[in-house]
Amino acid sequence: MGPGASQRRCSVRRGPGKSWQGERVRFTSATPERLVDSIARWIDDRSPERGVVGFDGPEEIGTAALADNVAARLIAVGRPAVRVSTRWWWRPASLRLEFGRQEVDTLLRGWVDSAALGREIIAPLAAGASHIVARLRDPTTDRSLREQTEAVPANAVVLLDGPFLAALEFTVDALVHLKVSNAALARRLPAERQWWIPVFERYRREYRPEDRADVVVSYDHPSAPAMAGIG
Repeated sequence: MGPGASQRRCSVRRGPGKSWQGERVRFTSATPERLVDSIARWIDDRSPERGVVGFDGPEEIGTAALADNVAARLIAVGRPAVRVSTRWWWRPASLRLEFGRQEVDTLLRGWVDSAALGREIIAPLAAGASHIVARLRDPTTDRSLREQTEAVPANAVVLLDGPFLAALEFTVDALVHLKVSNAALARRLPAERQWWIPVFERYRREYRPEDRADVVVSYDHPSAPAMAGIG
């Protein structure tokens, strides 16, 4: 599948008023604390009402932890934030692994149940629902979860993390892409996921997440990150 097809995948909603996307001229060095503060302020400033912000990257490089910290910072300043991860929306193993344990197309577009995530989170938020289902399936036991719904106030922000977000079929309000090199991936991914590295190469080439993101975070060294797209 070529770049043209990727434009039909995860899209970013551009509404009236302040634009999410800023001028990405250069990366600015930051401390981990400043990075969290900057992203939290950027979200709070540009999304006065509810919205969905994607954090694009695998958990092993610190994507989920960054989203957790941004959510905590937002809550600390009085802004409701709900955390969601695509790993809780994986399809059953029988479907994910139907064509093999290292099938690239399935990993990119078939591990996450995009339709269910859109139906239970994206669409209800857009329709003004007061509750969403935050988790569908336990990724460790592969069992469906009987989750109670989670409250989402009128001005809540949903922070969604996961890899390959730009390849999935739903719409977010903004996208934060964590940019890492293959060497960094090799250091952080466990042995059973080293085969993901060439998949990330294909993802970058075909879906161009760095170009489509609102904010790009250079994250080879989480203790010394750099950010582009935020003043």
